[in-house]
Amino acid sequence: MLTAESIGIAAGLAMALGIFAFKTAVGEYYFLAVVSSRVKRAVFLVAASAMYAVLFAAAFAVLETFDLFRFAGDSMKFLQAGTLLHVLLCAGLLAWGVRLLARRDGEALGAADAKGWLLLAVPCPVCMAAVFLVCAFARMLFPESGALLRLLVPGFFFAANFTFLFALWGAGKLFALRPLRLTGGVMIFIALYFLLMLLIAPQLENVGKLHAAALAAGSGPALSWQTVAAMLVPCAALSAGFLLEARKRKER
Repeated sequence: MLTAESIGIAAGLAMALGIFAFKTAVGEYYFLAVVSSRVKRAVFLVAASAMYAVLFAAAFAVLETFDLFRFAGDSMKFLQAGTLLHVLLCAGLLAWGVRLLARRDGEALGAADAKGWLLLAVPCPVCMAAVFLVCAFARMLFPESGALLRLLVPGFFFAANFTFLFALWGAGKLFALRPLRLTGGVMIFIALYFLLMLLIAPQLENVGKLHAAALAAGSGPALSWQTVAAMLVPCAALSAGFLLEARKRKER
């Protein structure tokens, strides 16, 4: 039977894969926006899917003979070194996003702009390491379901990836948004999210201690309807503002 901690870890793994799938979908949407050939689009999507399928298959194959947690020290050194790489990636995403948002209507697409999808659609070494970690934790949580995990983990990634891709494509068509402007805004959002995670992640190691202390005290804060409302109202206001602005753009 799964414990609350196991369920929490599984939810965290799903969220990590979801963010990775969203990042990839934005890169794929970028490519679809700058390439008009249907053949090239189809070849690109098949090649991208095959690349990620090979990545997940390689991760599970390596983990069959390699105990990632036994060599956690070396892995952590790699991930710490990868922090600088992610900071550089975030800087690139911010610069590229601003560049796309600042483009004038009708301006010719430069050679550099046409390659911007590489920042998102192709996994960097740290992202590949994250895939290995997700697969390793999944094997640790469900050791009796090794064969099934080989299908479920990449299956969840692909389902989330194509859901986000179709959502971006549909939003662009429904609200008459310019594809490159939409991509630029999402690139800035992803960059800020990753930077925020780099700032927050070091503080998460104390969460377990605080949770244990709260359990030992035998009491915890109740989630009242006022708290839920305070969280939902800003989200609803932001969503309404986005939809209203999109409708105005469509009517122009």
